Amino acid sequence: MYAPVLRQYGLKPFRMEQHGKVKKVYTNAGTFALKEIANVREMEAVWQSYIFCGQQSVPLYLTKQGLPFAAHGRHYYLMPWVFPAERKDTREHVLSFFRDLAHLHQKSLRQLDVSEEEINNYYENKKREWERQRSFLQSYVEKCENAWYMSPFQLQCCTYFHETMQAYSFAETEMEKWHETIKKTKKWRIAWIHGKARLSHYIVPEDSRRYFFSWERAGWNSPLFDVIMALRHHMRTFPPIGDEWVEGIEAYEKTLSLSEEEQSFFFSHLAQPHFLYRCIYEYAAKRQHEKSEREYVSELQRRYLTMKNMEYAVMRLAQRKAEENAKTTPDETPPQ
Repeated sequence: MYAPVLRQYGLKPFRMEQHGKVKKVYTNAGTFALKEIANVREMEAVWQSYIFCGQQSVPLYLTKQGLPFAAHGRHYYLMPWVFPAERKDTREHVLSFFRDLAHLHQKSLRQLDVSEEEINNYYENKKREWERQRSFLQSYVEKCENAWYMSPFQLQCCTYFHETMQAYSFAETEMEKWHETIKKTKKWRIAWIHGKARLSHYIVPEDSRRYFFSWERAGWNSPLFDVIMALRHHMRTFPPIGDEWVEGIEAYEKTLSLSEEEQSFFFSHLAQPHFLYRCIYEYAAKRQHEKSEREYVSELQRRYLTMKNMEYAVMRLAQRKAEENAKTTPDETPPQ
């Protein structure tokens, strides 16, 4: 099936293995990774990523015609199969990931002028979105409390309600700080971002070079998008999380420091518990019969634990930021 594709690279396949969305291909010239491209938008994202971030990307092989993609019904691209080095220190791997992510963003970083209308539109839309979610959760919890008998899922909703509202309150406060600050500067930074940055898309080969791969979702956006998405993905675990994630953000900032408005934007979007809201909304408004009560309760618990991990990370980062500001602020206490 894939022989015509590999023939465009002058390769003869012997054996093939499926690894997620990537096919590991054993050929007469060595081992390669073959990946299918779903649409034109993904092709553009991958090719642009090699232009902007070539040294930090797993090398891309050209066909015999000099093309970056091979076509045979669908489109594919070919890379070497990179063997990762044995990972000995999780903390150092996380720090390396965030340092390289910062270097990646720094290469294409550019500053844009934004109008007050654009700022206000984003702020009002996000404010309405969170107010709508809070209102829904408030009314649903009241409905649960008035019920003669609460289901296990409803009981968990009521148990988590107060902490969820606190998370929304913190996110809204930080968003207001962002709004007030950026209205003065009217500046915002964007970069060519990975779009799905996570440890599983970051590899350190045995030769100590470091690469990102799977660029299909890359595009222009705030560098914070990559950082937030990476944390959201890796926070889906049982608490407590390791301090390496907080240290990773600090390592990122040493390479690419965040402005005051970016810091507030980062905290607000990291703290918002929209993923917990979505679980409750699905159960209450459009419950699917294929999920049992137990599965819904389990999913809600996982999302609550994710929220608590986010809370821990944000509070630690805010605390350290406050300590840094206290050190740089001169003591204005008059002498006795």
